[in-house]
Amino acid sequence: MLLGPEEMPAMAPKDKSKGSLAGRAWEIIRHNPGMIRSMLREEYRRRWGISLDRRYRPGCSSPPVSLSLNLTRRCNLQCRMCEQHRHQSRAATALSWYDPARELPLAAWLDLLDQVASFRPRLYLTGGEPLLYPHFPELIREAKKRKFLLHLQTNGILLDRTAEQLVAAGVEMVTVSLDGPPEIHDHVRGQRNAFRRSREGIAALVAARRGRAAPLLLINCVISQANIAILGQMVPLALELGADILQIQHTIFNSLDNVERHNLWLSREFAETQGLDLVTPSIPPGEFYESEITGEDLPRLRAGLEEARRRAQGRLRLQFLPNLPEGLLEPYYLDLKYPFPQECQDLWKGCRILPDGTISPCLHLVAGNITRQPFREIWNGPQMQRFRQLVSRRLFPGCVRCCSRSFT
Repeated sequence: MLLGPEEMPAMAPKDKSKGSLAGRAWEIIRHNPGMIRSMLREEYRRRWGISLDRRYRPGCSSPPVSLSLNLTRRCNLQCRMCEQHRHQSRAATALSWYDPARELPLAAWLDLLDQVASFRPRLYLTGGEPLLYPHFPELIREAKKRKFLLHLQTNGILLDRTAEQLVAAGVEMVTVSLDGPPEIHDHVRGQRNAFRRSREGIAALVAARRGRAAPLLLINCVISQANIAILGQMVPLALELGADILQIQHTIFNSLDNVERHNLWLSREFAETQGLDLVTPSIPPGEFYESEITGEDLPRLRAGLEEARRRAQGRLRLQFLPNLPEGLLEPYYLDLKYPFPQECQDLWKGCRILPDGTISPCLHLVAGNITRQPFREIWNGPQMQRFRQLVSRRLFPGCVRCCSRSFT
């Protein structure tokens, strides 16, 4: 869900007037010159650097251009399509990073920031709901003192309490998840009045900007059977809320058969032969979403996406994750065996750090823990090296609809 590195300098057409999206983006850059170095580095890695690493340094990677900090796994919603365990789940108790008592203290996160300050990756603050992390205000202040670029992902429920802090700190981007008008959003998110509270949070953020450029506001809408019919309505809704960007995200999903196949492939025995530290099963029960979209839904989906494009033209930046050509909608949603490219660059771009400090890029691989090892040792340590080598050959069945892989 993190905005791509190429998006910031090209977030709108050539109009760079102060009120335009491109103008706002360049205004942020002007007040934060360090962004230019970070953006250029991200672009270099995307175009050439990762390919060079894969060819000449098998399993190794230059320092990451982004880090996903999962500050907490606690959440105040129960979204229908969310892949992570509910924090009340019994199954979650076996996994240390779901335990609120094991969330890292502020000092541990700041130690990490000091370790990576020399290459200054973009920080994606997520969860769970990151605003539930008790030291969130102090963390963003300290991160901005160290000149990191910050992108917050939130459901918006608590945004009204932190809007002024986000603007004052200079956070560059805030993404708020919305799935439609009130009745649809509340249904998908599993809580009455969730839309109203998120809307109030967005309004507080827009008001707190008071004409300033940052943070850019992105609305993320995840496609589900519940909102196919209203995707076109998301454009006027995003405009009404004062959003700079609307992102429509194709569903991340799996199937029980494919998960079972994945867990047989990436099994405890296989992990041991490869020297991998893996929490098994690699995809636990309840930690995947089975799509409800059928072939009968596809005409409505195509029509909704086309309506969104038409309504956004010249008025709002609209982007898709992943950016699927229309001809690939049917295989994406209906054929998990479709031969999409077996390529993922994510392990060379960055990694995910869980609430207890565990570095787990995906699929429950445990690469290390930042409370016990320096970050650089983990980033190119034996776990990450071997995992990159395996992914370089072919993706795992569990990667089938991950938003980080390539589909074109």
